[in-house]
Amino acid sequence: MTGVFNILMTGGGTGGHLYPALAVAEALQKKCECRLLFVGTAHRLESRIVPGLGYPFKSVWISGLHRRRIIRNLLFPLKMAVSLVQAAAIVRRMKPHVVVGTGGYASWPVLTAAVLLGRKVVIQEQNQKPGLVMRLIAPFADSVHLSFESSREFFKRQERVHVSGNPTRGSLGSRPRAQSAAHFDLDAGKTVLFVFGGSQGSYRLNREILRILDRLMVIRGLQILWSAGPHWAGDIQNAVRSLGTRVRVLPFIDRMDYAYGCSDLIVCRAGATTIAEIARVGAAAVFVPFAAAAYGHQESNARAFSDAGAAELVLESEFPRDRLFEVLSALLRDRRRRMSMAQSAAKFARPGAADAIAEDILRHAESTESSP
Repeated sequence: MTGVFNILMTGGGTGGHLYPALAVAEALQKKCECRLLFVGTAHRLESRIVPGLGYPFKSVWISGLHRRRIIRNLLFPLKMAVSLVQAAAIVRRMKPHVVVGTGGYASWPVLTAAVLLGRKVVIQEQNQKPGLVMRLIAPFADSVHLSFESSREFFKRQERVHVSGNPTRGSLGSRPRAQSAAHFDLDAGKTVLFVFGGSQGSYRLNREILRILDRLMVIRGLQILWSAGPHWAGDIQNAVRSLGTRVRVLPFIDRMDYAYGCSDLIVCRAGATTIAEIARVGAAAVFVPFAAAAYGHQESNARAFSDAGAAELVLESEFPRDRLFEVLSALLRDRRRRMSMAQSAAKFARPGAADAIAEDILRHAESTESSP
């Protein structure tokens, strides 16, 4: 590829939308010289992670709708209008060759501004059933990249649709176990259970792990790395203080490459990006789908893996019956079964997804540069 391209990237609010964008950015930088700019919101995950990785970052005012606190939605129409004006100013100033969106409410004003201002638009959808922003923008996008072949039915302009897989970062799966364990002050010679409920944590998963923790600790040599979420980490740290170094509780983990690198078993939600990352690293996992996830996509994701012997599935409704404890206890004592699951999970990996999407972005960038 020749030339220097301006690429504006947007997507965030959760890691499920942010990390695919970062994976594509990583692939772009390996292929050409490009000026990248990320746009998201000022108070969510992207505002900390993106600058920490050295990428320029700008924010718009928009926030998500609050389902339970209706009064907090009164400003939403104003936020949409202001954010669209802010996004349009950013697009005009940068003059991107391509605007890339990976979903979430943070991407709506930027993608809308790009469409209105006649910029090339490439979007990427992680889930089998597309989110609202993706469905709104897709008719105007120059390329739509999907993670699932079955998602094609939601899009009319099939000539612009590509099933590329969910992009994951190349650093995942590349960290030695000893280095990874040392990063979290864990013993690489002992069994590590990694617990996480997404970038914001999971109240129900945290509560269930706390409930069964004493029985799990009976397992000799077990250590737990626990990404509890910013809202609950402090309380959980206090609750497990007596267990010392056997349980490492953090509000959030930036270095998921190290977390995956030292894990023997993972118990987590079943978002599309989490699923793709676990496939990429080839890890044994127990999926606990978020019951309230839109369209039930987390349970669908998890069942695809469990049906293939690549993971275990535990529903929130099964917590009272101690199913999570029974599954974790059995797997933590069965290294051969974990290895078999990890090998089956790796068969779901699409390690070329980020490269394929980056190539398509650059194709559009070159066509923009060469157009009169």
